Amino acid sequence: MAVLGNLNGSNEARLALLEKRFAIPPSPATSREANSQLSCPGARDSTPGPENDAPESHRTEAPWHSLDGLELSTDINATKKRRRTSLGPGAAGGRGGVSPPQNSLPGFSPFRPTAHPQERDREASRGAASSPPSSRRQRNTISRYFSTSSNANSSDGMAAVEAAVKAQTAALAAAELHAAQLKMEAEEARRDLQAARAAREDAEDRLAAMQAELGEARRAGAAQIAHVRATLLRLARTCAALERESTAQSLRALAPRLGSLGVRRRGIEVQEVWEEGQAFRDLRAKLTALAEQRDAIEAARKAAKRRLPLPGQPLPEERNEGTDAAGTSTSTLHPEDWVVQEEIYKARLAATKREEEMVKVDLARLETEKMLYIRDLKRVRDEDASRFSNFPVLNDRYVLLDLLGRGGFSEVYRAFDLSSQRDVACKIHQLNGQWSELKKASYVKHSVREYHIHKKLHHPRIVSLVDIFEIDNNTFATVLELCEGGDLDSYCKLHEVLPEKEARTIVTQVLSGLQYLNTKPHSVIHYDLKPANILFDGVGEVKLTDFGLSKVVDDGQTMGMELTSQGAGTYWYLPPECFEVRRTPLISNKVDVWSVGVILYQMLLGRRPFGHDQSQEQILRNEVMLNAREVKFPTKPAISQECKDFIRSCLAYKQEDRLDVAAAAAHPYLSVKSRERRQSVSGREAAAGQPTS
Repeated sequence: MAVLGNLNGSNEARLALLEKRFAIPPSPATSREANSQLSCPGARDSTPGPENDAPESHRTEAPWHSLDGLELSTDINATKKRRRTSLGPGAAGGRGGVSPPQNSLPGFSPFRPTAHPQERDREASRGAASSPPSSRRQRNTISRYFSTSSNANSSDGMAAVEAAVKAQTAALAAAELHAAQLKMEAEEARRDLQAARAAREDAEDRLAAMQAELGEARRAGAAQIAHVRATLLRLARTCAALERESTAQSLRALAPRLGSLGVRRRGIEVQEVWEEGQAFRDLRAKLTALAEQRDAIEAARKAAKRRLPLPGQPLPEERNEGTDAAGTSTSTLHPEDWVVQEEIYKARLAATKREEEMVKVDLARLETEKMLYIRDLKRVRDEDASRFSNFPVLNDRYVLLDLLGRGGFSEVYRAFDLSSQRDVACKIHQLNGQWSELKKASYVKHSVREYHIHKKLHHPRIVSLVDIFEIDNNTFATVLELCEGGDLDSYCKLHEVLPEKEARTIVTQVLSGLQYLNTKPHSVIHYDLKPANILFDGVGEVKLTDFGLSKVVDDGQTMGMELTSQGAGTYWYLPPECFEVRRTPLISNKVDVWSVGVILYQMLLGRRPFGHDQSQEQILRNEVMLNAREVKFPTKPAISQECKDFIRSCLAYKQEDRLDVAAAAAHPYLSVKSRERRQSVSGREAAAGQPTS
């Protein structure tokens, strides 16, 4: 810097001083060394500037471009600076070249201002005359570093460089700050990644532990369920066995009192006969004794009446002298004595009649008990003969407990569902091994058709279908909702005649179920509606079952459908059109309305309106239903006129005159509001003293 401070004279003095210092002829190597002296660390460090005043930690690591055409590289971790040659084109015969920053500032030199062209020519000629060729090369080499610009331009250039350096320093500081931030973010991300990996590993460990615990819990739960299942199965079988033994003991205890079923042979036929027990014999003997007593009283009464005096015959002088101690006195009886004696005979006859009525009531009760006894006796006998009597588990779910009933080709068992822990009814269908394959296929098709109809029905008045499965090649089962209240047929046999109010309530529930069947997209005709197919649940509500003969009415069949299963069904409950043989009959839901009328008649009067004492064969042979044109009502028991009108509407001979299901369900006789209105009118008329209509 001291040398540069003396260069305030003319350009010639400045050039002379520089030529004196650089007296060594320039060469590529020395030219490189000379060039490096202008950009050496000492020269650069001695120059005041923001890059030299900054602390060492803030100095750039990026390459710097010097004014001598060389490129510097600084490192904050190293105390020395290394230099590398710029990749620009060479200058002044040396290996160095002008650096890109120097190219970006054309005509700039920190030592001399740029001279006029004529002045440069004069200096060049003067130098050529006074210096040897080596000095010319030296001047050319030195002129690379010094221009002929003025001091003001030199100061402006230095300011521009310093501004550029400051801008680069600021950019470098910002870049370093950004890099530090990125480094911190990267470090934080690395820590987060490590934490996430640790959390994932921990979660995986916990998941593995939880899966192991879950597997253990599942195994324990499965073992517990298996244990509970085995316990339930054992308890169900034990309870069923105890109930079966209790029933058998009860039947054995009742046998001497009620009687027993025996077998009697008549020719080649073997028939079951009932042998009455002691209770029946006692009641019948009592009835015989009462009948004899009644006959004796009647005989004494008649004898006393014959002792009255004939017209014109004198009366006895004294009363109560018609008989002496030996009973041989006069036989004439005073009329006043006859009146007294007549009252005695009447009182004795009334007492005898009352006693006979009581005995008959006891006998009827005993008959009902006998009916239940015979039913249980046959059920136990069929249960013992069944192949399913040893409490098997069907479909790995249903354990059969006791037999409820038996039909032609099916058995109905009360079963316990091990999955839902409830009692169900399991109907087992068994194909006869002697049937042909065609008949077996027909039976299976019939049952599958019933299943497809029944599985779509869900209503409080319809028995629910739970399941269906195959047992073996000739046996399959359907699982139904269990109705513990029995069926209407047994209920009617037990009570013989029902009150009108109770019968009306049952019919209302039946019609509710039929109305549901006829509001489906495909209406269903039950076709086999009878008391045996009307069940009661545990609280006495009605449910319809057995859709084996049901008919599905497709959309658009408003005039009825053809009856393709003529001859099937229960004849007492089928309308006349089902017995036509001249043409295929058309049926509708009015078939079920006819059945409702017959059932209501039977509940109220204790008998069927048509063919009550005849078998189905006799009904068919005698054409009973084809001639059932008018229903008749006995005088006793008495029923209301509204009930009679409703039954007549249900039992109309022609289909067009008969009610359909919707009209029957909306009939005023079954409407609660109509009944309340009629009762209110009757009450007002009775209060006003007017006769009720």
